[in-house]
Amino acid sequence: MEKNFADEHKKVFGAAAPKGGYPDMGNGRFSQRLSYEAWYNFNNAQRVHYNFLEMLPVVVITGLISGLFYPICAAIAIGAWTLGRIVYTIGYVTSGPNLRVPGAVLALFPTFYLIGSAGYGLSKYTFKF
Repeated sequence: MEKNFADEHKKVFGAAAPKGGYPDMGNGRFSQRLSYEAWYNFNNAQRVHYNFLEMLPVVVITGLISGLFYPICAAIAIGAWTLGRIVYTIGYVTSGPNLRVPGAVLALFPTFYLIGSAGYGLSKYTFKF
């Protein structure tokens, strides 16, 4: 921020540019100063983060529900999902979208298990006739 926009920031806001990075998400005005490689790597890392945030509510909610009925299996599934997310992150950040597949597959099976076991546990214990 200081290196690329210090003068412009001082002129507009009357104060020195803040420390700690750029205030946009990497696709706006500030990304024009990034090299293509830095822009590409930043957007890969950001996509990993967004994908994590998209899946986290599903895993947390189904993990809690599944954990009520099958605590050990739910804990193992969440651990496997976490491992899959780590592999996904390393693959995506280091080699781009093509190497994310092993981690995505590894995280997919525990996600399906959590959804299924939460649904089964709820149906088994709530619909007693």
